[in-house]
This record gives sequence, structure tokens and C-alpha cells, in this order.
Amino acid sequence: MSSSEYNVFQLKVGGFDDNFSYLITAENGDSIIIDPCGDTGIIKTAFKRRKKLNPRYILLTHSHQDHISGIKAVQKFFDAEVYAHPKTAWHGAQPLSDHQKLPFGKGYIEVIFTPGHTRDCVCYRLHDNSALFTGDTLFIDWCGYCNAFEMYETMRKIIFPMADSNIVYSGHDYGRVPYATLGEEKLKNPYLNAASFAEFKEALKNL
Repeated sequence: MSSSEYNVFQLKVGGFDDNFSYLITAENGDSIIIDPCGDTGIIKTAFKRRKKLNPRYILLTHSHQDHISGIKAVQKFFDAEVYAHPKTAWHGAQPLSDHQKLPFGKGYIEVIFTPGHTRDCVCYRLHDNSALFTGDTLFIDWCGYCNAFEMYETMRKIIFPMADSNIVYSGHDYGRVPYATLGEEKLKNPYLNAASFAEFKEALKNL
């Protein structure tokens, strides 16, 4: 998918459980990889196919092994440092701060802490509200297994207020479609549109 400034390549890399990795490119050649895992040959092919890319960041949504297993393999062809939540279990990662804006292309990608699935969960939003990378926080139709209250707070206070135009790109291919707009998810996802904590807990019984 693409916006006027960015291209997002959703890479179905297999891995532990239908994982997605992402390659994002900007008009000036800047590039990002999110959650390198699974079959890293797929990531390498996607990167090499696009010429004159400038590796900027490897971003982690959280430190579960199924999302970080390909870091070392990817760094052999994508020369960029790893960035993650300061509580990440990945040693050597550069620590991020909440709402940090990482320069990317003509704009930035915003770091958004989203505790619930794990304490080190991070989502990433492109500055033009064209894409939101949610890891295991928000899936299409679902949310990640979680600390119930933390996830409810994340859904209602952090994710729900974001612009409807954002396309939700999650960490696994679990939904009816591989991606959808946040506006669609606000209407259809019972974990995102729960009006109360009690309603959210009731929805969790279906996870």
C-alpha cells in the first residue's frame, strides 16, 4: 500500500504463527523494517528489489521471540540499528521514548507506547496518518492476549482517538483481511469499541 509519500510492503514471513514483517520506504529512499522475523529471505528480496534505499531503523513492536528472531540475519543486508521500548528484552536496542518522532523521509514516524499485550509494546504511526503498525496490540477484529485493564486503557485512550484514515498493519495474519482502516476497526472490532471495561472483559472471553 502507498500514500503520497510512503510505500508499505506487508511481508508474510510465516514464522511462529502467520507473522508479518514490514518494509516501509519514503520518497527520498529512507527505509524502515518493523519486526524482522520468520523467513528473512522474503524481507531481503523485498529490500533488494527496491534500488537506492537508505536503511534508517529496525523497529520492534515488542520483544517476543516470534517478532525478533530475524534481527541478526536482517542486519547483514540492512545496515541500521535496532530501536525498541526501554523495557525490551533485546539487548543492544536503542531505547525509545513515548511520542518520540523519528525523522523519516520528509516527515517522521511516531513512537506510541501501548501496554497491554506486554509492558514493552510499541505502535508506530506515520506522520500523515496513512499507517499504524500495531504489532500484537491490535489485530483486525481482535486484540492481543493481555493484561485486561492495561489493554482496555490502551484501546480507549490511545488507539481509539487516532485518525480513522490510518491503515492498521498488525503483527499476525489473524483477521478476515490482512489490513483495514482504523475507522473500519472502530466499527467492527469489539475490543476497540467496547464502551466500558466490563464490556471489554466480556469480549475477552472470545479470545
